[in-house]
Amino acid sequence: MHEDEPRTPSGGEWIAFRSAPGQAAPPPDEAPLEAGAIVEAGLAELPEPIRTEDVRRRLVLYVERLLDTNTRINLVSRRGTTHHVARFVRESLFLASILHQDRSRIPGGAPRLLDLGSGGGFPGVVLKIALPDVEVQLVEGTRKKAAFLAEVATALDLPGMSVLWGRSEQIARLGGRDAAPRFDWVTGKALGTLVESCRLAAPFLVSGGVHWTFKGAACEAELAQAGGYFRQAGLAPFVLEPIPGQQESYIVGVQKHRRGR
Repeated sequence: MHEDEPRTPSGGEWIAFRSAPGQAAPPPDEAPLEAGAIVEAGLAELPEPIRTEDVRRRLVLYVERLLDTNTRINLVSRRGTTHHVARFVRESLFLASILHQDRSRIPGGAPRLLDLGSGGGFPGVVLKIALPDVEVQLVEGTRKKAAFLAEVATALDLPGMSVLWGRSEQIARLGGRDAAPRFDWVTGKALGTLVESCRLAAPFLVSGGVHWTFKGAACEAELAQAGGYFRQAGLAPFVLEPIPGQQESYIVGVQKHRRGR
């Protein structure tokens, strides 16, 4: 995280909504980017202590495998693919920097993270690479994508990362409120509105756990609309961070305070 960016709070303080310093997305027909360039740009978001050569190496291997597999399986949009991947890597590493700070709040050993709707691995795989001691469970409803994620876990030697093939909604229903495994963090990208995203994540959160998701221009409106649901479900806004270099792009953290109805 850059020094001029706001720091993630150690408690439940709310960071006021504000505009992020914007940068227009590159045109989809712009020249493709190399895996190394994609990774180097994203690594700028990681704090120096965890920006290791091993993290860099694994990220490059992951991006190379993702781009190669994407020619056969649609993991990421095939129009302007490398620019989409560059944005997703950077967003995921920015979230990793926030989680690196937030882990001091979590008692015990390594945090447990559940990533819902992992797709091609954003943010779950990137978070596992950047925070290797975190236990990560990926959930993906498309069989081919789930198989790709399992191959990545093996090829990149990522112990403590597992893949579950299934839809987030089904897993939440099957597990039930009391039987579902509990995680310190639940992440997800493109899971619907903030209320829909939180409904999927909440059954899996420990008390004090945080659901982290990515939001765009509708973020402020979705936060306002979610107020009633938050009160009913025992949730509260925890962190709102604009993503550097992206216009109207934010990471939102919603914390679980008590058992919802």
